[in-house]
Amino acid sequence: MTDLHQMKESKRYPGLFVLKYKNKVFYDNLWNDDLIEMRGRVVDAQGNTVINPFTKIFNRFENKTDIDRDEEVLAIQKINGFMAAITYVPKVGASVVSTTGSLDSDFVALAEKHLDRLKGRVADMAKRSGNYFTFLFEIVDESDPHIIKEKPGAYLLGLRHINSTEAYKSSPETEMFLDHLAQEWEVYRPKWFIDKFSHVVKMAKTAMHEGYVVYGSKSLKIKTPYYLTTKFLARINADKLVDKLNDKRELKKTIDEEFYALIDYVDEFKDIFLICNEQQRIIFIENFFRGEENVGALDN
Repeated sequence: MTDLHQMKESKRYPGLFVLKYKNKVFYDNLWNDDLIEMRGRVVDAQGNTVINPFTKIFNRFENKTDIDRDEEVLAIQKINGFMAAITYVPKVGASVVSTTGSLDSDFVALAEKHLDRLKGRVADMAKRSGNYFTFLFEIVDESDPHIIKEKPGAYLLGLRHINSTEAYKSSPETEMFLDHLAQEWEVYRPKWFIDKFSHVVKMAKTAMHEGYVVYGSKSLKIKTPYYLTTKFLARINADKLVDKLNDKRELKKTIDEEFYALIDYVDEFKDIFLICNEQQRIIFIENFFRGEENVGALDN
């Protein structure tokens, strides 16, 4: 363990170690080329990589991350769940499911509920080809509710060779292969497309999902105002929300103008909204955007 990352040995798979950056890296922006790869990478006792998940990428404008507005990019719709991976590990002699921080957690068990049936396929593919890949998924399960409601299941997001040392970057060819593989494995895929970056940014402003992962000359994430505003309103403490609503002019400075009407609506019905739990608040907000009455929000 160092000041910036931890190396935690798995109880389930002794001799395998999960690498994960510490919170201070995130909070104090201490990223470097090694730390952005420690988002669930797993190594053996000799330091060899055996599970190789996504490289961490930053939100647009974070750490001066941006793309020229006229550049043609690959955009992939973000799925609002949690990341899991499945990899054939020769030292274990089986396909292993992992998350961004563990080989042993309850979230690993939850991911296995969706990925166990693929373990044999992943093992067979590795043994036939002699190449070992980490297959990356977003897991959506009804027992783990998120801000955006998605169809429950496993969504195939990417694949990465365990020996790859370059930062992960997708391409149209990769996405087409993943489409084919997902059909064969009977799992879901996120929507993806090629367009000018300026068009992707424009689409994100009105989209009602989490956002996009974008690959171009740089890689970055764009979160939609819908997702950010819903997350903020669903999770804010009741007293803090009252304080914010008492100065709506200042509150509106922090969100896109498309959501001003939502703030006014929450203020109008704040007596109901304040006693809602997180999931009820999300339903309340969804009903607003659908133009439906919120009388029944508390019934859910």
